[in-house]
Amino acid sequence: MGTDIWFFVEKRYYKEYEQLDGTWRKINKSKEDLVSTSIWLSVDKWTVNPDYYLYPGYKTSRLKPSDPTEFYSEDRNYDLFSILSNTRNDHNLKFISLPRGLPVDISPELREIAFENKEDFYDHSWLFLNELVTFNWNEIYFCDQFQEHRNILDTCSGFINETIPKLSKLGEPEDVRVIFWFG
Repeated sequence: MGTDIWFFVEKRYYKEYEQLDGTWRKINKSKEDLVSTSIWLSVDKWTVNPDYYLYPGYKTSRLKPSDPTEFYSEDRNYDLFSILSNTRNDHNLKFISLPRGLPVDISPELREIAFENKEDFYDHSWLFLNELVTFNWNEIYFCDQFQEHRNILDTCSGFINETIPKLSKLGEPEDVRVIFWFG
């Protein structure tokens, strides 16, 4: 049996305005203060999950992604999984980070999805867009299975050329993060 990825995207929003006496005014805060009061919200599209209402005994989420392939549309890509979190890293590729778990400030939709009654979910993690952008994707390795040298730029080209540009359009690299896990 193979490994699949559940891939979601969040964006950080800052509370830059406050309402005072019925009018909105800009808050004068430092970048650190803005970050400390910011919130992360899912940018994925969601729809009602009928299983939540049909099977109330099961721990399912109220919402489900309406377009799960909006940001990541590839099939299983073990080279990519290796790079994202050292998952299925059979070729000892360089990776961005070991699995970090779920962020404490995860958006409500993703929290609910991540804690569904799925016993086969593992290696929950997250990465900022700037970590994906600054990673050196130009690595060549020897694939024992096919007895050939491969380049990560080729094996992960869909992620590099499609997913990362889509994420880059959402905002600043430190204000966009991907949350993912495997199963």
